[in-house]
Amino acid sequence: MGGARSALACPGCGQPLTLRAGDLAAAALDCERCGLVWCEAGGLRRLVGHSEDLLDEPPVSPPSMDVALDARPCPRCPGVCLDRVAFARPRGPWIERCPYCAGTLSPASALPLMRAALARRAAPKPRGPAPEPPLDPDLPGWRPLSLRQAALAVPAALLAALALRSFTLPSLLLWGVRVSLHELGHATVAWACSWKALPLPIGLTLVFAGRSWAVFTGLLASVAASIAIGVWRRSAALVVGPALFAVGLFVGTFALDLDTQEMCVTFGGGAGELVYGAALVLLFHHRLPPRARWDFFRWAALALGAYVLVDAAMFWHECAQDWSRIPWGGGLGEDGDLTKLRDQHHWDELKITRRYLTLARACLGAVGLWWAAHLAGAWRRAKLSGARRDTPRSPPAGARRATGTPR
Repeated sequence: MGGARSALACPGCGQPLTLRAGDLAAAALDCERCGLVWCEAGGLRRLVGHSEDLLDEPPVSPPSMDVALDARPCPRCPGVCLDRVAFARPRGPWIERCPYCAGTLSPASALPLMRAALARRAAPKPRGPAPEPPLDPDLPGWRPLSLRQAALAVPAALLAALALRSFTLPSLLLWGVRVSLHELGHATVAWACSWKALPLPIGLTLVFAGRSWAVFTGLLASVAASIAIGVWRRSAALVVGPALFAVGLFVGTFALDLDTQEMCVTFGGGAGELVYGAALVLLFHHRLPPRARWDFFRWAALALGAYVLVDAAMFWHECAQDWSRIPWGGGLGEDGDLTKLRDQHHWDELKITRRYLTLARACLGAVGLWWAAHLAGAWRRAKLSGARRDTPRSPPAGARRATGTPR
């Protein structure tokens, strides 16, 4: 739990910083929203157990007038931007430091990396040639999107996906992605009903109808572990997403009869293309664990998710306009999903197209709202950075100049 609020605002989101639990000297403050930790001069060394705030001091040089676009403001010194410095060389992690008051800003997840760097430095050096150090999973560090990226990335990806639909070769190359998400949609609904299911990226999902207590227990344990990790990391996504799946798990397992479960699993294939395509677009804005290298791979996920979402949404729009476009056939000697919905569950053409089209509009609407919210956040960060760049970087009255690194 956070402590009392301080008069300082978080450089990342503008929310008031709170006193870190157990820190009565107020040398370390937390942001409950974005997980950043602000330490006054000398506060970081108390958190990591070192004699100085940095394991390797930066070279002594005057602060640079060239301020990076994503530089955050110092919550203590008005008109001063934080410099990005390495806590330890050559493996980091990197933190942000005020060149005047020597306060430091770092994500809470970087504190264990600092303690590990301190332990490596204190450990006795091995005899013989030292092994080549592995790459630091936090380098390159996660950087929030600039205003231009936040404004153009998602709309450009959706428009490019719409344009690619008219070309045969890109559509054939990307068809496998849509098929994979289609089968994953079948499997996800089957798992929510506690069925055994194995999605295969060849247009087939092995489904074993009937409740399996092993599947139910395993999924429930996974959901509980994800929620616990989300609470520990203060991640809303790791709490809300698994909690919603847990609700669906109980409803699908205990509130639906076998016929309704089969209908939902059949419907889940086309729904998976829309929902998982939208999920890849939404994940573009979020940070994943460092080992995922999401700062790079999120661009590929955005492109693939946008294509699947747009292609599936336009497909159902065209089917709603002309029912003869509905594909009734199936593969491997079995009826297709839409044939099963029509013959076994008595869905007519209007009901099929209307439900898929409604889901497509809901997914596109969620993408639009998510994009607008993150665009507003990027605009707020850019506005604060612009105001700081217009302010001369002169030290506040009574401030003592600290060492910094030129950009």
